[in-house]
Amino acid sequence: MSILFDSVDVEATVADPTGSRATMTAAGPDDLDPGGTTAGDTEAPARLVRFRAEVHRCFTRRGDTLFDLADAMLCASGPVRSPAELSVEPECRRGHGAAYAALARGRIDTAALRRLQAAHIDPARVGEPLMFSLDTTPLARPDAAHTDGRTMVHLRRKGGDAFLPGFDYSMMVGVGWGASSWVSPLDARRLPPGANLTALTVAQVRGVLADLAATGTLAPADPAPLLLFDAGYDPLGLA
Repeated sequence: MSILFDSVDVEATVADPTGSRATMTAAGPDDLDPGGTTAGDTEAPARLVRFRAEVHRCFTRRGDTLFDLADAMLCASGPVRSPAELSVEPECRRGHGAAYAALARGRIDTAALRRLQAAHIDPARVGEPLMFSLDTTPLARPDAAHTDGRTMVHLRRKGGDAFLPGFDYSMMVGVGWGASSWVSPLDARRLPPGANLTALTVAQVRGVLADLAATGTLAPADPAPLLLFDAGYDPLGLA
């Protein structure tokens, strides 16, 4: 597996922990219609229906409401600030009471959901490696005074950077060659206070590769996958 670091002149090679190789690609912008499906793909609606049914099965308690909330988040026209706002979106068929109850007492099989996402990444063109991008993303929560696990997060924004209480997340997505901005979300993990970013990143990568192998997306004969890291990661620790 090849590893590249943004702003760091390092290229390392490490053993594939799953014992397999992987490939992927993403359709370029010229191959996509406004809905994001491949032009001329008549099977896309049926695949979408099957995918939504599989996602619904990952919500193991209060699944209907959780699924409605997910739809509402995807279709909301602006930032989502509260579950109550989501409950008034047309895609959400439940009231705000059901929304809060689902978030408090609902259950999601996160392992199955990650495996499902791994199974639905775009297939690769012959000879191309599967590429992943990893970075940490801050989520500021300065008003959540009673939420456990907050730390100080670094926000880069217009008018100057800021440090606010919140959470850092390690995000991992699949990317493809070319100029397309489409990515395949694969995993997001919260970094608890004092967490070792290198250890968490290694576990995250191994988990995704194991999911790809388990779903048949990985093949031993495929080119070695390529990992792209933003500056700030420890290249020696990851190697």
